[in-house]
Amino acid sequence: MSILRRLSLLAICVVGTTCTDAPSGPRLASETDAGRWRTWVLASGSSIRPVAPPADVSAQTSQELDEIVRLQSARTAATDSLVRYWDALPTAPWHALTLDMLEFYWALLPDVRSATPVRSARILALVNVAMYDALVATWDAKYAYMRRAPSSTDPRVRALVAVGDVPSYPSEHAAVAAAAAAVLSYAFAFDDTARFHRLEREAGDARVVAGAAYRSDVDAGYAIGRAVAARVIARATADGSGAAATVTPPTTSWAWRPTPPKRVKDPFDAIAGTWRPWIIGAGDEFRPAPPPLPGSQRFATDLNELLAIGRTRTTAQADTARYWATDAPSSRWEVFMDDEITRHRLGPLHAARALALASTTMADAMIACWDAKFFYWLERPISADTSLKTAISTPPFPSYPSGHSTQSAAAAEMFAYLFPDRADYYRQKANEASVSRVLAGIHYRFDIEAGEDLGRKVGAAAVARAKSDGSP
Repeated sequence: MSILRRLSLLAICVVGTTCTDAPSGPRLASETDAGRWRTWVLASGSSIRPVAPPADVSAQTSQELDEIVRLQSARTAATDSLVRYWDALPTAPWHALTLDMLEFYWALLPDVRSATPVRSARILALVNVAMYDALVATWDAKYAYMRRAPSSTDPRVRALVAVGDVPSYPSEHAAVAAAAAAVLSYAFAFDDTARFHRLEREAGDARVVAGAAYRSDVDAGYAIGRAVAARVIARATADGSGAAATVTPPTTSWAWRPTPPKRVKDPFDAIAGTWRPWIIGAGDEFRPAPPPLPGSQRFATDLNELLAIGRTRTTAQADTARYWATDAPSSRWEVFMDDEITRHRLGPLHAARALALASTTMADAMIACWDAKFFYWLERPISADTSLKTAISTPPFPSYPSGHSTQSAAAAEMFAYLFPDRADYYRQKANEASVSRVLAGIHYRFDIEAGEDLGRKVGAAAVARAKSDGSP
């Protein structure tokens, strides 16, 4: 995890909660009906409901309370630090970790292709869906069994975090940790996956020490998270993303060809348009009309615009171009989502829902965009005129339509639905993302216009799905 993101997360973690014997701070909404919200990979929140927890007067509960008392009596500064770290929204640490993983692998492109634009969006959707479904299933069980937290049942147990009135069984932090750790281990199987599972155990242990969960709460949460992750991974292995992609570009004079400086021969994810989407029916559902071709007035006009920008590009224009090019476009929007979750003080289920909705919207937008890119195979501006001066390197895949435009327009529609008070702001950010590709000299203006139209159509489909998921 990058230092800046970890510090930001710690700041979120400690808002209103410290490791004292009498924590204080804002109380998150109980979201008592969330166990009935529509899920993504589960048939329903109740489909994997665990058995009832041990009774309050059982020997097992007594033993688990004794364990918490022992752990709290042996507290250290390191223990308290971990309790504070994990006293965030259950999804927050794992969302930050996923973004850090993608940031690391983005820098290794094109040699290592784990975080290409479309694969980054796919990974974020997988992780966010797993966390959301795990929480819905957890909330179903919580309000089926109504178990009180240890600190509410035994005066020997001190509440080191704000517990509130949400039932403790199963542990939401454990459920999210198990789901995210398993999906990250699948997505980054070539990395140090053991550390994901160390963090998973750390998340559960921290809630026990904090007096917020019994050991059986944590174990039940782990079981839910792993069951959800198994379903997410099963879907992922069958979504088409693992298929071999041997493609041959068309031989027409205007077809895509490798671009400077690296002249990568194999374009990124050429068959991603055939991958299984989350919301839309298929990648070609909203395929745009053909682009203007060399020899047409529109093509000449838009290419000349780029040549003029290349001769007069200002520092501010170059900065805008680079800002939107330093990470996968989905990562930028995921950071915006973190900001809105904090600004709107969302509870754990609403936060997880927002993450899942936005990331699946963006994943589908990229599938739709890649369908069009590799249906039309249009050359990049630098290939149409090699004298063009760009602000950044041209990515190794066809030009039409713009991925940034498609994904950002789709994301803006979902953000406008989730945060109507910020609708204008995010539609402006989507426009900025689009225009940044023209300012960079790597997309024709008709690329971004087609991308924006395609993205808004995907976004509208995603919003329609969101409105039917049972959330208030």
